[in-house]
Amino acid sequence: MLIFYILIAIFIAWIWVDYFLLIDIYEKDNLGYLILMFLLGASSVLIVFGLEKYFLKHFNFELTNSFINDFIYSVLKIGLVEEISKLIPFLIFYKLFKKQFNEPIDYIIFISVSALGFSAVENIIYFNRNGAGIINGRAILSTVGHMFDTALIGYGIVLYKFKQKPLIILIIFLFLAALSHGFYDFWLLYESTKKGGIFITILYFLITIEIFSTILNNSLNNSSFFNYKIVIDSNRVYKKLLIYYGLVYLLQTIVLSFSEGLEYALKVLHGSIYFTGFIIVITSKRLSRFKLIKNRWNKVSISFPFTFNNSGTGLVIKGDSYNESYISEFYNDYIQIVPLSYRNTYLGDIKNAYIEKKIFLKNDETFYLAKVYQDESNENFKNYLLKPKTKGKVKTNDSELIIGLLDIGVNNLENNKLKFNDFDFLEWCTISNKK
Repeated sequence: MLIFYILIAIFIAWIWVDYFLLIDIYEKDNLGYLILMFLLGASSVLIVFGLEKYFLKHFNFELTNSFINDFIYSVLKIGLVEEISKLIPFLIFYKLFKKQFNEPIDYIIFISVSALGFSAVENIIYFNRNGAGIINGRAILSTVGHMFDTALIGYGIVLYKFKQKPLIILIIFLFLAALSHGFYDFWLLYESTKKGGIFITILYFLITIEIFSTILNNSLNNSSFFNYKIVIDSNRVYKKLLIYYGLVYLLQTIVLSFSEGLEYALKVLHGSIYFTGFIIVITSKRLSRFKLIKNRWNKVSISFPFTFNNSGTGLVIKGDSYNESYISEFYNDYIQIVPLSYRNTYLGDIKNAYIEKKIFLKNDETFYLAKVYQDESNENFKNYLLKPKTKGKVKTNDSELIIGLLDIGVNNLENNKLKFNDFDFLEWCTISNKK
């Protein structure tokens, strides 16, 4: 059974290695280097064992069911030790392959992959000790939790190198990583909260997803290779994560069927879907949605990655509400704007245009400034705003994205308090390459 646990643990790690390959859109990292970083990260478990055997055993520091003692134990003996252990392979890799680090996201990706290596070995140990029933829970909570905690250290490095923060920021973020790690573990270890502590851990995990998303977004925003023409295909990332975790459910069910019987496996599957399905959907959706704005450092806020809609009847995942990949491929390029309907059309006919600028207005709502040429000479033009449709039917039957054509009027586009309703809507269109 151990060989199955090893393969499953590696597959879980691959989910997030592939995720990083999908969101690393400007200067992609080489898969071979990521695999090497993963292997080095996996070896960091030996560092933990070494510290336990030759150093920590000399300190009489154990869990005592005292709130303060057990919290400090979780932060220092678990959090700090494991975060330092995951950091060491990253520092070795950085020293050997410094040329691979040429944009902020590289630091976050490689240090997160180091954490994935550590997490994979830890998962194998726990799967072998506790059985296949914990596979899905650890696949999302523990694995992503390890990545987030260690990514905090990477973000401290990013702030130091790219935002010129003082050197002390490195120590602060190492401590924050240990604190985060310890806080996550404490509620599961403290005897008085073992039964209900998982719910505190899950709530905290959801907050970390929002922070992790901001860290990734800021790192991408400040790439020296930033290009508005290149965007993350959010729908592809989201669907791929869901498919991957669907396979994790399947693998867990297969292994449990062999070890415990099909009836038990299906019972665990039913419980797992309710317990972790919600977490997987929120995590996958939030970590696939980014608002890429050149040189923007978004404030890292402590909040949940979702809100309730106005009626309070449904969840709204934070992030872009549509997939920008289609329109962004025409950024700084000549296009044709085609009226969606030729009945009472404002344009009257197909018009040549040029997408000149990407504009972010109130709440960073995205618009595209386009020169729309009035005749075939391409000399006379008028500026309009293009806005991808975000509600209802957003694509035609031919899978073309529906775009709103807006009249700028007397509005000053430098006023970032403007919103969609401040412009006169003219008509719905589609866009295509200029022929």
